[in-house]
Amino acid sequence: MFSKTQRFTSYIVASALLLPLSLFAENRSRGRTDLERLAADLERALGRGSVVVEGRQKRVPQLEQPATSGFAESIVAAMNRERAAQGLGPLQLEPRLNLAAEDRVGDMLSKRYFDHVSPDGVNPFTWVQSRGYRYRMIGENLALGYRNSESVVNGWMNSPGHRENILKSGFNEVGIAFADTSPRRGYRGPLVVALYGRR
Repeated sequence: MFSKTQRFTSYIVASALLLPLSLFAENRSRGRTDLERLAADLERALGRGSVVVEGRQKRVPQLEQPATSGFAESIVAAMNRERAAQGLGPLQLEPRLNLAAEDRVGDMLSKRYFDHVSPDGVNPFTWVQSRGYRYRMIGENLALGYRNSESVVNGWMNSPGHRENILKSGFNEVGIAFADTSPRRGYRGPLVVALYGRR
């Protein structure tokens, strides 16, 4: 059973075209180039660590490293804390669901969309079946722009459809995949896909 849930996004949209032309004249910092002043103003608008000037030391954004499996495990741990508070058993990471979630992330990034159904009409359960996971129940949560695992799960818990997937007693397995980027322009990563299942 797959129930489509609403999209869940957290993002900042900004455009350099919206910034005032007085950026160069108004900045009172001495000893900085125009480019450094513009970068500082853009960083104030877009967020710390979002702008890098060539030759300047790169700032590392406050983001868990999605390249490690620890990020997925911390999302599962946060979901399991919510489940335990409701007297539910834990979700276990399942390799085939992880692979299906990775396929979903790759498809979203390559086709530049953020939705439960791809532009060519492919549903999440299709990805799960292609990885050989024979399910009785299936569900999906998506997140975009949440900076760490706790904020991802808190966001899901504040959305009825996503909360339902986390707390569904029938689910006992999950696959998690993520990318530190966004599939859509104007949106900030990371992108997170969670596929819930029961065989």
